Amino acid sequence: MNEMNREMRRMSEREERLAKKADRNIGKFNNEEKVSRFKRISIYLGEVRTELKRVNWPSVDTLSTFTIVTIVTIVAMTLLIFGMDFGFKNTLISLLSSGG
Repeated sequence: MNEMNREMRRMSEREERLAKKADRNIGKFNNEEKVSRFKRISIYLGEVRTELKRVNWPSVDTLSTFTIVTIVTIVAMTLLIFGMDFGFKNTLISLLSSGG
């Protein structure tokens, strides 16, 4: 429990540091000021990089677990839908062949 709280506190402190750093870059240029296209692209890419640093990326263990759960769910749903399709098809064929 304490380990979880400590980790949450660290993440919160990291996000605050990154937010302060990002806030320093905001408003460097006035909206009326003419900025070259390359400078605007540079500013945009810098902001994207700052935002990506703020993202709470999952650990390798969490990512592996979610990937396995996703693959197992997809396989299970595929088999379920295949089984229902096969069953409905055979039922329909048997109904049509016995009725004729």
